[in-house]
Amino acid sequence: MNPTVLHLTEDHSQKNFGVTTVVDALIHQDLPDINQAVVSIGPEAIDVPTNVPLHILKSQGLARIWRMGSGQSGTLHRLIDQANVIHLHGVWMWLQWAGACYATSVGTPTILSSHGMLEPWHWQNKTWPHRLKKFLYWRLFASPAFRRLPIIHAITHQEARTLRRYFPAQRIEVIPNGIDLPSIDHTLSSLPPVSQSRKPYILFLSRLHPIKGIHLLINAFADLDQDKYKLVIAGPLDDRPGTYTTELRQLVDQRGISDQVEFSGIVQGTAKWQLYRDAWVFCLPSYSEGLAMVNLEAAATKTPVITTPASGLVDSWATKGGIFTQPTVENLRASLAQAMAWSAEERHQRGLSLRSLVERTYTWSIVSPSWHKLYLELSR
Repeated sequence: MNPTVLHLTEDHSQKNFGVTTVVDALIHQDLPDINQAVVSIGPEAIDVPTNVPLHILKSQGLARIWRMGSGQSGTLHRLIDQANVIHLHGVWMWLQWAGACYATSVGTPTILSSHGMLEPWHWQNKTWPHRLKKFLYWRLFASPAFRRLPIIHAITHQEARTLRRYFPAQRIEVIPNGIDLPSIDHTLSSLPPVSQSRKPYILFLSRLHPIKGIHLLINAFADLDQDKYKLVIAGPLDDRPGTYTTELRQLVDQRGISDQVEFSGIVQGTAKWQLYRDAWVFCLPSYSEGLAMVNLEAAATKTPVITTPASGLVDSWATKGGIFTQPTVENLRASLAQAMAWSAEERHQRGLSLRSLVERTYTWSIVSPSWHKLYLELSR
Protein backbone atom coordinates (compact mmCIF):
# COMPACT_ATOMS: atom_id res chain seq x y z
CA MET A 1 0.00 0.00 0.00
CA ASN A 2 1.27 3.47 -0.86
CA PRO A 3 2.31 5.64 2.09
CA THR A 4 0.09 8.60 3.04
CA VAL A 5 1.33 12.11 3.78
CA LEU A 6 -1.08 14.02 6.01
CA HIS A 7 -0.88 17.81 5.78
CA LEU A 8 -2.01 19.72 8.88
CA THR A 9 -2.86 23.36 8.13
CA GLU A 10 -4.79 25.62 10.46
CA ASP A 11 -6.93 27.13 7.69
CA HIS A 12 -7.10 25.80 4.13
CA SER A 13 -9.14 28.74 2.87
CA GLN A 14 -8.33 31.86 0.89
CA LYS A 15 -8.05 33.77 4.18
CA ASN A 16 -4.78 31.95 4.90
CA PHE A 17 -3.49 33.19 1.54
CA GLY A 18 0.18 32.18 1.08
CA VAL A 19 0.12 28.99 3.14
CA THR A 20 -3.08 27.85 1.43
CA THR A 21 -1.49 28.52 -1.97
CA VAL A 22 1.57 26.43 -1.10
CA VAL A 23 -0.37 23.51 0.39
CA ASP A 24 -2.85 23.54 -2.49
CA ALA A 25 -0.04 23.40 -5.04
CA LEU A 26 1.69 20.58 -3.16
CA ILE A 27 -1.39 18.35 -2.98
CA HIS A 28 -1.99 18.85 -6.69
CA GLN A 29 1.38 17.28 -7.51
CA ASP A 30 1.48 13.76 -8.89
CA LEU A 31 3.95 12.17 -6.48
CA PRO A 32 4.40 8.54 -7.61
CA ASP A 33 3.50 5.91 -5.00
CA ILE A 34 2.41 8.53 -2.45
CA ASN A 35 -1.08 9.45 -1.25
CA GLN A 36 -1.86 12.85 0.27
CA ALA A 37 -4.58 14.10 2.62
CA VAL A 38 -5.35 17.39 4.39
CA VAL A 39 -6.63 18.31 7.85
CA SER A 40 -7.81 21.89 8.33
CA ILE A 41 -9.76 23.88 10.90
CA GLY A 42 -13.07 25.16 9.53
CA PRO A 43 -15.51 26.60 8.85
CA GLU A 44 -14.49 26.62 5.19
CA ALA A 45 -11.81 25.43 2.80
CA ILE A 46 -10.96 25.70 -0.87
CA ASP A 47 -11.62 22.73 -3.15
CA VAL A 48 -9.04 19.94 -3.17
CA PRO A 49 -8.28 17.30 -5.82
CA THR A 50 -10.78 14.45 -5.89
CA ASN A 51 -8.12 11.95 -4.84
CA VAL A 52 -7.05 13.98 -1.78
CA PRO A 53 -9.27 13.53 1.31
CA LEU A 54 -10.03 16.78 3.15
CA HIS A 55 -10.93 16.59 6.84
CA ILE A 56 -12.34 19.79 8.35
CA LEU A 57 -12.38 20.11 12.15
CA LYS A 58 -14.75 22.59 13.76
CA SER A 59 -13.64 25.38 16.07
CA GLN A 60 -16.20 27.08 18.29
CA GLY A 61 -16.37 29.84 20.89
CA LEU A 62 -13.13 30.87 22.57
CA ALA A 63 -11.39 27.89 20.94
CA ARG A 64 -11.32 29.93 17.71
CA ILE A 65 -8.60 32.17 19.16
CA TRP A 66 -6.19 29.21 19.02
CA ARG A 67 -8.11 27.64 16.11
CA MET A 68 -8.57 24.61 18.30
CA GLY A 69 -10.63 21.70 17.03
CA SER A 70 -13.21 21.76 19.82
CA GLY A 71 -13.47 18.26 21.34
CA GLN A 72 -11.92 16.68 18.25
CA SER A 73 -8.52 15.53 19.48
CA GLY A 74 -9.67 11.94 19.01
CA THR A 75 -10.44 12.58 15.34
CA LEU A 76 -7.04 14.15 14.83
CA HIS A 77 -5.31 11.22 16.53
CA ARG A 78 -7.17 8.74 14.36
CA LEU A 79 -6.14 10.55 11.17
CA ILE A 80 -2.51 10.68 12.29
CA ASP A 81 -2.63 6.94 13.10
CA GLN A 82 -3.68 6.28 9.51
CA ALA A 83 -0.80 8.31 8.00
CA ASN A 84 2.85 7.45 7.40
CA VAL A 85 4.23 11.00 7.35
CA ILE A 86 2.85 14.18 8.96
CA HIS A 87 3.57 17.55 7.37
CA LEU A 88 2.83 20.52 9.66
CA HIS A 89 2.26 23.93 8.07
CA GLY A 90 2.70 26.86 10.46
CA VAL A 91 3.73 27.15 14.10
CA TRP A 92 1.31 29.22 16.16
CA MET A 93 -1.97 27.31 16.33
CA TRP A 94 -3.41 24.29 18.11
CA LEU A 95 -3.39 22.00 15.10
CA GLN A 96 0.38 22.19 14.63
CA TRP A 97 1.09 21.79 18.36
CA ALA A 98 -1.39 18.96 18.88
CA GLY A 99 -0.26 17.23 15.70
CA ALA A 100 3.41 17.44 16.69
CA CYS A 101 2.76 16.14 20.21
CA TYR A 102 0.69 13.15 19.14
CA ALA A 103 2.78 12.24 16.09
CA THR A 104 5.91 12.21 18.26
CA SER A 105 4.22 10.08 20.91
CA VAL A 106 3.30 7.38 18.38
CA GLY A 107 6.53 7.65 16.37
CA THR A 108 5.12 9.01 13.12
CA PRO A 109 7.81 10.94 11.17
CA THR A 110 6.92 14.63 11.00
CA ILE A 111 8.06 17.63 8.96
CA LEU A 112 7.56 21.20 10.16
CA SER A 113 7.23 23.99 7.59
CA SER A 114 7.17 27.32 9.42
CA HIS A 115 6.45 29.30 6.21
CA GLY A 116 8.51 32.25 7.42
CA MET A 117 6.54 32.61 10.66
CA LEU A 118 9.68 32.59 12.83
CA GLU A 119 11.46 35.38 10.97
CA PRO A 120 12.61 38.26 13.24
CA TRP A 121 9.94 40.72 12.05
CA HIS A 122 7.21 38.61 13.63
CA TRP A 123 8.80 39.08 17.05
CA GLN A 124 10.07 42.64 16.83
CA ASN A 125 7.24 44.59 15.24
CA LYS A 126 4.53 43.84 17.77
CA THR A 127 3.21 45.48 20.91
CA TRP A 128 4.86 44.23 24.10
CA PRO A 129 1.77 42.26 25.25
CA HIS A 130 1.74 40.47 21.89
CA ARG A 131 5.48 39.76 22.06
CA LEU A 132 5.09 38.44 25.60
CA LYS A 133 2.22 36.16 24.56
CA LYS A 134 4.22 34.77 21.64
CA PHE A 135 7.33 34.33 23.78
CA LEU A 136 5.45 32.41 26.47
CA TYR A 137 3.63 30.25 23.93
CA TRP A 138 6.87 29.45 22.15
CA ARG A 139 8.81 28.60 25.31
CA LEU A 140 6.04 26.63 27.04
CA PHE A 141 4.29 24.87 24.17
CA ALA A 142 5.62 25.19 20.63
CA SER A 143 9.35 24.81 21.13
CA PRO A 144 9.15 21.71 23.38
CA ALA A 145 6.86 20.05 20.82
CA PHE A 146 8.78 20.99 17.69
CA ARG A 147 12.27 20.29 19.01
CA ARG A 148 11.47 16.58 18.91
CA LEU A 149 10.62 16.52 15.20
CA PRO A 150 13.10 14.89 12.80
CA ILE A 151 12.83 17.39 9.92
CA ILE A 152 12.51 21.18 9.85
CA HIS A 153 11.76 22.58 6.40
CA ALA A 154 13.06 25.96 5.21
CA ILE A 155 11.83 27.62 2.03
CA THR A 156 15.09 29.49 1.46
CA HIS A 157 18.67 29.38 2.69
CA GLN A 158 17.96 32.68 4.42
CA GLU A 159 15.12 31.08 6.39
CA ALA A 160 17.35 28.07 7.13
CA ARG A 161 19.80 30.36 8.93
CA THR A 162 16.96 31.72 11.06
CA LEU A 163 15.60 28.26 11.84
CA ARG A 164 19.03 27.00 12.84
CA ARG A 165 18.86 29.33 15.86
CA TYR A 166 15.62 27.69 16.99
CA PHE A 167 16.51 24.12 16.07
CA PRO A 168 20.31 23.79 16.41
CA ALA A 169 20.32 20.00 16.70
CA GLN A 170 17.77 19.11 14.03
CA ARG A 171 18.01 18.35 10.34
CA ILE A 172 16.96 21.28 8.17
CA GLU A 173 15.91 20.67 4.58
CA VAL A 174 15.77 23.60 2.13
CA ILE A 175 13.09 23.18 -0.55
CA PRO A 176 11.66 26.29 -2.27
CA ASN A 177 8.02 26.84 -3.04
CA GLY A 178 6.96 25.65 -6.46
CA ILE A 179 4.63 27.04 -9.08
CA ASP A 180 2.48 25.20 -11.62
CA LEU A 181 3.41 26.85 -14.90
CA PRO A 182 1.47 24.50 -17.24
CA SER A 183 -1.76 25.23 -15.35
CA ILE A 184 -1.08 28.96 -15.31
CA ASP A 185 -0.27 28.96 -19.03
CA HIS A 186 -3.49 27.09 -19.77
CA THR A 187 -5.47 29.78 -17.94
CA LEU A 188 -3.54 32.60 -19.60
CA SER A 189 -4.24 31.16 -23.03
CA SER A 190 -7.99 31.52 -22.42
CA LEU A 191 -7.85 35.19 -21.43
CA PRO A 192 -9.04 37.97 -23.73
CA PRO A 193 -6.40 40.33 -25.16
CA VAL A 194 -5.01 43.01 -22.88
CA SER A 195 -7.41 45.95 -22.80
CA GLN A 196 -5.94 49.05 -24.42
CA SER A 197 -8.52 51.33 -22.82
CA ARG A 198 -7.70 50.62 -19.19
CA LYS A 199 -5.24 52.94 -17.47
CA PRO A 200 -1.89 51.25 -16.65
CA TYR A 201 -1.77 50.13 -13.04
CA ILE A 202 0.62 49.05 -10.33
CA LEU A 203 -0.71 45.91 -8.65
CA PHE A 204 -0.50 44.68 -5.07
CA LEU A 205 -2.15 41.31 -4.43
CA SER A 206 -1.89 39.53 -1.09
CA ARG A 207 -3.45 39.65 2.35
CA LEU A 208 -3.78 43.15 3.76
CA HIS A 209 -1.43 43.14 6.75
CA PRO A 210 1.17 45.65 8.03
CA ILE A 211 3.98 43.16 7.30
CA LYS A 212 3.22 43.62 3.59
CA GLY A 213 4.15 47.32 3.65
CA ILE A 214 1.05 48.49 1.76
CA HIS A 215 1.05 51.82 3.62
CA LEU A 216 4.56 52.41 2.26
CA LEU A 217 3.36 51.65 -1.26
CA ILE A 218 0.43 54.07 -0.96
CA ASN A 219 2.65 56.89 0.29
CA ALA A 220 5.30 56.25 -2.38
CA PHE A 221 2.64 56.19 -5.11
CA ALA A 222 1.07 59.42 -3.79
CA ASP A 223 4.45 61.16 -3.70
CA LEU A 224 4.90 60.67 -7.44
CA ASP A 225 2.11 63.18 -8.08
CA GLN A 226 0.96 61.95 -11.47
CA ASP A 227 -2.30 60.54 -12.79
CA LYS A 228 -1.13 58.33 -15.66
CA TYR A 229 -1.23 55.20 -13.46
CA LYS A 230 -3.58 53.62 -10.97
CA LEU A 231 -2.75 51.57 -7.90
CA VAL A 232 -4.81 48.39 -7.52
CA ILE A 233 -4.82 46.75 -4.09
CA ALA A 234 -6.29 43.25 -4.17
CA GLY A 235 -6.81 41.11 -1.10
CA PRO A 236 -9.33 40.31 1.66
CA LEU A 237 -10.92 43.49 3.02
CA ASP A 238 -11.90 44.05 6.64
CA ASP A 239 -13.58 47.43 6.98
CA ARG A 240 -14.30 47.25 10.69
CA PRO A 241 -13.06 50.26 12.69
CA GLY A 242 -9.39 50.07 13.63
CA THR A 243 -8.39 47.42 11.09
CA TYR A 244 -5.46 47.75 8.69
CA THR A 245 -7.90 47.96 5.77
CA THR A 246 -9.57 50.96 7.38
CA GLU A 247 -6.20 52.59 8.03
CA LEU A 248 -5.23 52.13 4.39
CA ARG A 249 -8.47 53.65 3.13
CA GLN A 250 -7.98 56.62 5.46
CA LEU A 251 -4.41 57.05 4.21
CA VAL A 252 -5.61 57.08 0.60
CA ASP A 253 -8.16 59.79 1.49
CA GLN A 254 -5.57 61.82 3.40
CA ARG A 255 -3.15 61.72 0.46
CA GLY A 256 -5.90 62.82 -1.92
CA ILE A 257 -5.57 59.88 -4.34
CA SER A 258 -8.96 58.21 -3.91
CA ASP A 259 -9.62 58.41 -7.66
CA GLN A 260 -6.32 56.66 -8.42
CA VAL A 261 -6.50 53.78 -5.92
CA GLU A 262 -8.79 50.77 -6.26
CA PHE A 263 -9.43 48.27 -3.46
CA SER A 264 -10.51 45.16 -5.35
CA GLY A 265 -11.09 42.71 -2.50
CA ILE A 266 -10.36 39.03 -3.05
CA VAL A 267 -9.74 38.21 -6.72
CA GLN A 268 -9.72 34.53 -7.64
CA GLY A 269 -9.51 32.18 -10.59
CA THR A 270 -9.25 33.54 -14.10
CA ALA A 271 -9.81 37.11 -12.92
CA LYS A 272 -6.72 36.91 -10.71
CA TRP A 273 -4.48 35.80 -13.56
CA GLN A 274 -5.83 38.51 -15.83
CA LEU A 275 -5.15 41.08 -13.11
CA TYR A 276 -1.54 39.88 -12.87
CA ARG A 277 -0.99 39.75 -16.62
CA ASP A 278 -2.44 43.18 -17.35
CA ALA A 279 -0.54 45.03 -14.60
CA TRP A 280 2.28 47.35 -15.68
CA VAL A 281 4.26 46.13 -12.69
CA PHE A 282 3.57 44.05 -9.58
CA CYS A 283 4.77 45.38 -6.22
CA LEU A 284 5.09 43.55 -2.89
CA PRO A 285 7.05 45.76 -0.43
CA SER A 286 7.07 43.26 2.45
CA TYR A 287 9.16 43.62 5.57
CA SER A 288 9.43 39.83 5.86
CA GLU A 289 8.39 36.75 3.87
CA GLY A 290 9.22 33.08 3.63
CA LEU A 291 8.97 32.99 -0.16
CA ALA A 292 6.05 35.03 -1.41
CA MET A 293 4.09 33.06 -3.99
CA VAL A 294 2.50 36.19 -5.41
CA ASN A 295 5.89 37.33 -6.71
CA LEU A 296 6.29 34.03 -8.56
CA GLU A 297 2.72 34.15 -9.86
CA ALA A 298 3.16 37.66 -11.24
CA ALA A 299 6.46 36.72 -12.89
CA ALA A 300 4.81 33.62 -14.39
CA THR A 301 2.49 35.96 -16.33
CA LYS A 302 5.55 37.90 -17.61
CA THR A 303 4.78 40.90 -15.43
CA PRO A 304 7.85 42.58 -13.88
CA VAL A 305 8.04 42.55 -10.07
CA ILE A 306 9.21 45.10 -7.52
CA THR A 307 9.80 43.50 -4.13
CA THR A 308 12.19 43.52 -1.18
CA PRO A 309 15.24 41.33 -0.47
CA ALA A 310 13.25 39.98 2.51
CA SER A 311 10.85 38.27 0.10
CA GLY A 312 13.05 35.17 -0.06
CA LEU A 313 13.82 35.26 -3.77
CA VAL A 314 17.18 34.34 -5.29
CA ASP A 315 19.65 37.22 -5.63
CA SER A 316 19.55 37.03 -9.42
CA TRP A 317 15.95 38.29 -9.32
CA ALA A 318 17.33 41.85 -9.38
CA THR A 319 19.45 41.16 -12.46
CA LYS A 320 16.87 39.15 -14.41
CA GLY A 321 14.18 41.75 -14.87
CA GLY A 322 12.95 42.40 -11.34
CA ILE A 323 13.71 45.20 -8.90
CA PHE A 324 14.77 44.75 -5.28
CA THR A 325 14.01 47.70 -3.04
CA GLN A 326 14.16 48.35 0.69
CA PRO A 327 10.78 48.73 2.48
CA THR A 328 10.89 52.51 2.84
CA VAL A 329 8.81 55.18 1.16
CA GLU A 330 11.89 56.76 -0.40
CA ASN A 331 13.17 53.54 -1.96
CA LEU A 332 9.74 52.49 -3.16
CA ARG A 333 9.16 55.89 -4.71
CA ALA A 334 12.38 55.59 -6.68
CA SER A 335 11.54 52.03 -7.80
CA LEU A 336 8.04 53.00 -8.91
CA ALA A 337 9.40 56.00 -10.80
CA GLN A 338 11.88 53.71 -12.55
CA ALA A 339 9.09 51.31 -13.58
CA MET A 340 6.87 54.12 -14.78
CA ALA A 341 9.69 55.33 -17.03
CA TRP A 342 10.03 52.00 -18.84
CA SER A 343 9.09 51.79 -22.47
CA ALA A 344 6.61 49.07 -23.39
CA GLU A 345 9.48 47.08 -24.89
CA GLU A 346 11.64 47.30 -21.74
CA ARG A 347 8.70 46.21 -19.59
CA HIS A 348 8.12 43.28 -21.96
CA GLN A 349 11.76 42.18 -21.89
CA ARG A 350 11.92 42.38 -18.10
CA GLY A 351 8.81 40.25 -17.85
CA LEU A 352 10.25 37.64 -20.21
CA SER A 353 13.49 37.50 -18.24
CA LEU A 354 11.70 36.99 -14.91
CA ARG A 355 9.49 34.32 -16.43
CA SER A 356 12.62 32.48 -17.62
CA LEU A 357 14.10 32.66 -14.10
CA VAL A 358 10.93 31.16 -12.61
CA GLU A 359 11.01 28.35 -15.18
CA ARG A 360 14.57 27.44 -14.19
CA THR A 361 14.21 27.77 -10.42
CA TYR A 362 10.66 27.57 -9.08
CA THR A 363 8.60 25.22 -11.25
CA TRP A 364 7.16 22.06 -9.74
CA SER A 365 9.12 19.97 -12.22
CA ILE A 366 12.20 21.25 -10.36
CA VAL A 367 10.77 21.29 -6.82
CA SER A 368 8.48 18.26 -6.49
CA PRO A 369 11.23 15.59 -6.83
CA SER A 370 12.74 16.92 -3.59
CA TRP A 371 9.44 16.49 -1.73
CA HIS A 372 8.91 13.07 -3.29
CA LYS A 373 12.33 11.89 -2.17
CA LEU A 374 11.88 13.25 1.37
CA TYR A 375 8.40 11.77 1.83
CA LEU A 376 9.54 8.35 0.64
CA GLU A 377 12.61 8.47 2.91
CA LEU A 378 10.51 9.21 6.00
CA SER A 379 7.80 6.69 5.17
CA ARG A 380 10.16 3.70 5.08
